[in-house]
Amino acid sequence: MPKLKPDPITQSDLIEYHDTRSDFSFEITTLNALIGLDFTCEHAGTYDDPATQKPREYDIRATRRMGPRFLRLAVECKNLRPNYPLLISCLPRRSEEAFHELSYSVNPATNAFETPSGFSAPAMIPRSKNVRLTGADSFYPVGEPVGKSCDQVGRSNHDEIVSGDADVYVKWSQALSSADDLTYLACSDGEDRIGTVALSLVFALVVVPNGRLWRTQYDADGNRCSKPTPVDRCSYFVNRSYFHRSLAGGDAISISHLEFVTSNGLLKFVDDLCGDDARADASFPIEKIAERLRSHE
Repeated sequence: MPKLKPDPITQSDLIEYHDTRSDFSFEITTLNALIGLDFTCEHAGTYDDPATQKPREYDIRATRRMGPRFLRLAVECKNLRPNYPLLISCLPRRSEEAFHELSYSVNPATNAFETPSGFSAPAMIPRSKNVRLTGADSFYPVGEPVGKSCDQVGRSNHDEIVSGDADVYVKWSQALSSADDLTYLACSDGEDRIGTVALSLVFALVVVPNGRLWRTQYDADGNRCSKPTPVDRCSYFVNRSYFHRSLAGGDAISISHLEFVTSNGLLKFVDDLCGDDARADASFPIEKIAERLRSHE
C-alpha cells in the first residue's frame, strides 16, 4: 500500500475515485455491452479457485447460445488510466502455439461416444471430447503477433519511466481461473442444455478502456521491429489446461490464448466469431468436427 496522507477522506474524494479510478462503473458498461450482444451474464459472483481452493470473485461470466453452439466468456475488467496504459510485447506465433480447442459434447443416454460396459458408473461415461484445431482451421495462425510480456507504463513525478504488471496480472489470472467453471459447463452442454450434441468455445478476456492497449512487435531474434501501436485486441499465449474427468473421459481441455481487448475490441471480437450465420458456422464447424470424431472411432 502506498504511503497515505493523514487527512480524512471526504465525500468529494470518494466521488473522484468513482469517477476516475473505480473498476465498478467500467464493469457495468462492459456488462451492458455483452447483454446488448445477446449474452446471458452473471456479474460479480464468487467461485472456488481450482489451484488454491479459496473463494475468489469474478467480474463477468457471459454465455451466448446459438442453437447447438455455445460461446462462453470469462471476463475481467480493468479501468486503466490514460497515464498508465497496458503495453503488450509480441513475438511471431510459433507453430506449436497456433491452435485453439473446442468441446464437442453429447447426451450419453441417447448419443454416446462409446458403449458403456456393465461396470461403468454413469458419472464416468464420457460426455465430451476436446477437439484441437490447428493451422488454417485455428483462430490463431502461425506468424501473427502473440503476446509474451505485458506491462503498464507511465512516468513518475520525477519524469522517470516506470512500469509494473501486478494489477493486470491479477486480472488475467482471475480470468483464467474463472474459466475453469465455464469449461466444465462446456463439457456438459450436449447433455444438460441441448439433449443431443453441442459445440462450445470458452475464452478468457481482460477488457480495458479504449485507447489504453498498446502492442509492440519483436522478431524471433528479439529485435524490436515496430513502434508501439494502439490496438483494440491482442492475444496472449497461455496454454492453460482444465481437467474434468467425469465429463471428458479423462481428457483435458486447453485455453490456448488469453484475449486482451478494449471496449471496442470486445464488440469486434464477438462480431468476428458470430456476427452472422456464416461467421458462426465458421467458428463452430459442428458437422465437420462430428465427421472428424467419427473418422477416429
